[in-house]
Amino acid sequence: MKKSLLALAVTGAFAGAAQAQSSVTVYGVYDGGYAYTNKEETAVNGTRTNNSVSGFQGGQQASSRLGFRGTEDLGKGLSAVFNLEFGITPGNGSLGTDGATSAPVGQQSTHVRTSVVGLSSKGFGTVTVGRQLTAMHTIIAGAVNTANNMAGDITYSDVTGTSGNTTALRIHSLATRMSNSVAYRSDSFSGLRVNLDYSGDNVTGAVNPASPTNAALTGVQIGNMGATLDYTYGPFRAMAGTHTVKSNTNVGTGTAGTVTKTNIQAVGVVYSASGLVANATWAQNKTDNDSSGARISSVNAWKLGVSYAVTPQITPFIQYGQGVAKLTTASPTNSENDGYQVGATYALSKRSSLYAAYGNQTAKITQGASTNLKSEIKEIGIGLVHTF
Repeated sequence: MKKSLLALAVTGAFAGAAQAQSSVTVYGVYDGGYAYTNKEETAVNGTRTNNSVSGFQGGQQASSRLGFRGTEDLGKGLSAVFNLEFGITPGNGSLGTDGATSAPVGQQSTHVRTSVVGLSSKGFGTVTVGRQLTAMHTIIAGAVNTANNMAGDITYSDVTGTSGNTTALRIHSLATRMSNSVAYRSDSFSGLRVNLDYSGDNVTGAVNPASPTNAALTGVQIGNMGATLDYTYGPFRAMAGTHTVKSNTNVGTGTAGTVTKTNIQAVGVVYSASGLVANATWAQNKTDNDSSGARISSVNAWKLGVSYAVTPQITPFIQYGQGVAKLTTASPTNSENDGYQVGATYALSKRSSLYAAYGNQTAKITQGASTNLKSEIKEIGIGLVHTF
């Protein structure tokens, strides 16, 4: 009886909150299915290792999530907005990370994908504060609906080289989302939109007062600053942007970690008409020691993607890309990468679709005088995506 009364009270509280809004939407995505990954590596001494994992966890095409968003009309073209979105791990239903698996983590990887509140004004745009996607993410992810979470997407997927070498090609692993941030998204001015991103370091104590990123705290302090332009003309869309991330990986209380600075640039062009979507993306990032200027890593990559709805239900897609990753100048490790994906989706309805995809990504790695290092990842994904 007590449980029933409690349930009614909670339901009533949510119902009252919903009635106070102009509109509240509960939405979500769930990608469930079969995934197989095989990784083969060749070490410096020529030894080969082969590891594979498979299971019915799904999540190869889309990241599963549950979200709430709403708008309240404040009058005179002004609205209050909010969005709260959680990542879900398909297969077991637990709260999942946001996909930013590359170090540093800390504020960048949480179970919360989005948590913002803001104001929107017709003719001006929208300002939101909290945890949110960066505008840079939109450029690098691309517009073609491929298997984003599989190998073969040379700028987007989390794919590494040989064991111990962090030759990951995910260009914006440090700038997928930003916490403690403010973002401005303008309305369209004759097809042109402006996006501005900023987040602070949240420092509460500093080893060096003159360097606020040197926080004497265990964990990671991250600051973001980015700007992008987005222009649409008929079926064409062009995007360009820059984003800077400053991060401090502290090794313990009272000890300042290394402050790194990552600069990211990207350009994307999209054509979309009559069932055809074509996308070209170029992006690069470079991470340096902010004090010494020494290079920590540098990545340069491009990709091309195409999808075409041959029928209202069937949409095949393909993409191909290449990239080069370089690690520290003190211990140089270079990685030449290429990857491709091929697959198709079959729409069962407006909200449910089947997909099948194959992804392949290889890395030829030069480490000092050794040139026989190689890594190849093959992935297969078959699943059902339902949106609501």
